[in-house]
This record gives sequence, structure tokens and C-alpha cells, in this order.
Amino acid sequence: MHHRVARVVLPVDGREATVPLYLDGGAPAGVVITGRRSVDLRAGATVSFGSYFNAFPAAYWQRDTGARTVRLTVRAAGGGTLRVWRSDAAARATTVRTEGLGSEPLVLDLPLSGFDDGGAYWFDLTAGGGALRLDEADWSLPGDPPRRSTVSVGMTTFNRPVECLSQLRQLADDGELERVVRRIFVIDQGDDLVADQPGFAEVAARLGDRLHVLRQRNIGGSGGFSRAMSEALAEDEDAYVVLLDDDAVSEPESLLRAVAYADNARGPLLVGGGMLHLDDPGVLYTQSEQWDKRIGWVCLDRDDAYDHDFARAPFRDAPAFHQLQRSDFNGWWMCLIPLPLLRDHGLSWPLFIKGDDVEFGRRAAAAGVPTVSVPGIAVWHLGWRGKAPTRSWEAYYLHRNRLIGELLHAAPRRPLGIMVHSLLGDLKPLLGLQYGAVRLRALAISDVLAGPDVLPGYLDSRLSEVRALRARFPDGAVVEPQPGLPPAPEVSGGAVALLRAVVRQFLLPVSVAARRAPQAQMSAERAGWPVFSVLDSALVQTADGEAVNWFRRSRRASWRGLARSLRLHAVLWLRWPALARAFRSAARVLTSDESWRDVFAGRPRP
Repeated sequence: MHHRVARVVLPVDGREATVPLYLDGGAPAGVVITGRRSVDLRAGATVSFGSYFNAFPAAYWQRDTGARTVRLTVRAAGGGTLRVWRSDAAARATTVRTEGLGSEPLVLDLPLSGFDDGGAYWFDLTAGGGALRLDEADWSLPGDPPRRSTVSVGMTTFNRPVECLSQLRQLADDGELERVVRRIFVIDQGDDLVADQPGFAEVAARLGDRLHVLRQRNIGGSGGFSRAMSEALAEDEDAYVVLLDDDAVSEPESLLRAVAYADNARGPLLVGGGMLHLDDPGVLYTQSEQWDKRIGWVCLDRDDAYDHDFARAPFRDAPAFHQLQRSDFNGWWMCLIPLPLLRDHGLSWPLFIKGDDVEFGRRAAAAGVPTVSVPGIAVWHLGWRGKAPTRSWEAYYLHRNRLIGELLHAAPRRPLGIMVHSLLGDLKPLLGLQYGAVRLRALAISDVLAGPDVLPGYLDSRLSEVRALRARFPDGAVVEPQPGLPPAPEVSGGAVALLRAVVRQFLLPVSVAARRAPQAQMSAERAGWPVFSVLDSALVQTADGEAVNWFRRSRRASWRGLARSLRLHAVLWLRWPALARAFRSAARVLTSDESWRDVFAGRPRP
């Protein structure tokens, strides 16, 4: 008796760009994908399933479950050869089994041992003198599953009804999900409603009483996801809630694998999905994100941790996906959370957006529930290219919530590394004429200094205030483009350029001509401090390319921004231990289901 934990699958939509995620190197000559689980090979053709979605991540299963063997079952028609490969943490692969294929299912039991540092299993097929058809293949573990759990899916949406409906349609299309997904909670916080979209009635009818669409005012991602968590707790019939972004595109198999992994794990886990670029679907933005506790920020300098292109560097040749990776948190584009964890340790902090998933992952780890992000579990989501959140109104939430997370989880003593990183985070945009972004970061620190009790009230009010404040600054005000302007010069960084930028921003007067008209134009990617070491003003495209801002140097704004930053950081440094105690004392109340129920109902807590 075995129970299946992963199916070998092929692209849902047939997009050629996604094929390297399912077949090593894509579909070679003589190989045709004929269905969700089937492939035809002409005589002599070979295809490898050593890919992101179809290799079996043996090292993770060995570490987190009690299984000692895994079974590969292959059902095929025609003659050919199957080769099973095993890799190590360096992605070095060796053949461990070679078997002939015929009309009977081929069943192979493989050991789950020796994968202490990493490694995976996969198989290749080679057709013999005639055609070979793979009908289906899967990976299974011995015995009955420790649990046969069901899940609630929680989605929050704000004026993305088309994307949200597409996500619901995918959940309805995969019949296997029906046995696992008991309820789907859609928290609609916008005024362009998913229920008003053409085709919604048909999808809703297919999902039946599993679908629950709930309307509430916009209280951010933390408010929407917390509502889904709260509803799942109230039903109290499922083992997990799976959070999905409304604009994500699911690989339905990922949901099944996440539940199977959690069910077979020795202890409770957060099971996170990787994020593939929706606009570049063969590229994995990230998997297994880590937090740098020294500076209180995401670790961005890990080899192959971001933007891995499987068309250029296949899974078989990418050690990062064979090694066991530490995960400190997982984005809520897809994350499975055990309901007992929510019941015992609370829902999201009331942070509106940005950093709520990071804080929750760190809180779960402190409670003995680690995060694991397993290769082969992922969704497609619009990446951060074209968003530049540190330069938009989101800069306020990023900085405020990052500091709150450190007050909750860093050592309560004054953290020098975090303070230095935060201060440098003000100086860099100051030198780049981003005075609005620096002002928002100052507001973020001021709100942290106000303590935790103001956060629930800010869910309703702070967004409009933040946007209004940013619009008062040149880097936040939209102007008309001027196509005839010359492009900005190419300027490299370095110590000399940095010194030149500091002298220019704080000491040299602004030229009269630069006050009257922009000197150049550039994309958002180029609008860093090096180029403004030689310019006083320029038109800068917004990150999404849909508007233009006129960046203008101001010595007064530079000095005011610097003085405000130094003063606020000094106060934060002095008050850090007391603030840490205050936020930690408030955590149980502010993350409780009861507190969130008051927020949903619009009842302010005393």
C-alpha cells in the first residue's frame, strides 16, 4: 500500500516558455506533449523529467518526513528504456536504475537515504525501435498517509477581478483539487468586484458551496488574509489554510504537493511556494527566502537565489535546487499554514501590506514551526520588476513594517547593524533626489515611535495620508513628458562619484537653468545617486513606465531630510528597548482573532 505525493505533470496552458520547467531543456525533437500527464516519443527519441516541476526533491522528503523509500510508478505503452538518476547537493548525477518499459506498469522502490546535504531523483525515457507513449507517472510513499487533510484557500483581492476570476477558474478546472480544497474564501476589498465579472456565475456554479465571496472595506493584504484565516478558524474543519494572491497563476499540482508534504511531515510546517515570473514564465524569481538578522532585511546576495532562468540553466545543472535551502519566511503569493498555529499564535499583524508574511514566518519559527519552500511547489506571479516599491508610496510600509518586525524578533538590545542600514537607506535616496521617499521613511519611523496601539486605526486612514504626502514632493508628482530631452549621461559609481554626489547635493547651488527645465530624461532603473552626481534635475519614468516625475535637486530639502533622519534615528536608538517591550506585549492582543473581528466589523478597540 502506497499513497501518492506527487504526480508527473506537464504545462496546463501549453505555453512554450513554461516547458523547460517540466521537461529538461524543453521538448526535444521527436517528443510531443499530448496531455496534462502524457508524452509521445517517436522511435529513438529521449526526454528527461529532470526538471523543476518533475524531479522528486528527495533531500527535503528525507529530512522532513519519516519515509525511508519512495516509489516511482510509470505507466507507458510501447517499448523503450527508463533510466533513474540521483543527484547530490552539487547537482552531480549518477544513474541508479535502468529498466525496460512495456505494457505493464513499471514500479521502482528507491531509498530515501544519503541525501543529508541535498539531492533529487528523476527519470529519463528513451523510445526503442518504435513509438513510446508515457501515459502517467507518479511518486508515492509507503503505507497510508499519516493524515488525509483538507484545506481552506484564502485569497484577498482589490480591483483585480479578472485575475482573481482566472485563479478561481484554475481551481475549478483540476478535478484532483476537489478532494483537498474544502472551501475557498475570496475577500473582495475593492469596488470593481469579481462577482460582477462575465463568467463568474459559471465558475461559481462549478465550485458550488465551496466558494465564499466576502466583501469588506480595503484594509490591505494583512486585513484580507487575516479575514480568510479567521473564516477558516471559524469553520474549524480543515487542517490548513493556503493563502494565494489574487493575481497569481497556480500550478494546481503545487497545492496538492504542499498538502501532501505537510501531511507527511514529522511536525507542523509552513509550506511555501516559489514565485515564477508571470511576465517571464520560465524564470523563477525566488524560492527559500532568507532574512539577514544583522541588518533586518532580505538576504539579496545569495548565489542563484533570484531570477533563475531554467531555459538557460536547467534544473539538472543548478546546484541551488538540489541543495537543502533554509527558508526564514515565504511570501503569501502561496503559503500553507496549519490552523492550530493560527489558533495558538495569532493571525497577521495589522500592517496593511508589506512584511506581514516575513513577520509571520519569523513568529512561526519562534514557536517551533519552521518554513520550508520545496522545489516543485510554485505559482506564477507578477514580479517586482517595474514596481520599485522603495521609491513609491510603498516605501512607508516597507520601512515601518521592517522595523516593527525587528522590534518583535531581534534581540531587545539596541541593534547597531539595523540602525546603520536604516540610516544608509535614507542617505541613498537623498543623494538620488528622492525627497518624497525619504519623507515617507521618516513618517514610518515616527509611526513606530507612536507604539503598537495605533496600528489597527491606521489600516483605514494611513494609505491616503501617505499618498497625499508623497504627492507633495517632485519625485511623487506626475508631470507631462518632454520627448525632446537628451538622455541622461552614463555615470559609474565608486568613491569619487559618491564624494561628488555628496558635495553637489549638500553644498553646491542649483543652476538657474535646472530649476526652470529638466536637463535630461531617463528610466527609473537609471535614476540612482551616480547620475545625480552630475545632474541637478531630470525627468524620470515611473517604474511601471506609465508616468513621468521631474526630479529636482534642492539643498534645503537635502539638509532637512538629513537632519530629520538623524534626529529620528537617535530617538529610535534611545527608545528601542522600551519599544521592543511594548510591541511584544501587544502582540497577542493585536494578532488575535477577536481583535481582528473587531477590525472587520469597524469597531475600534479601547
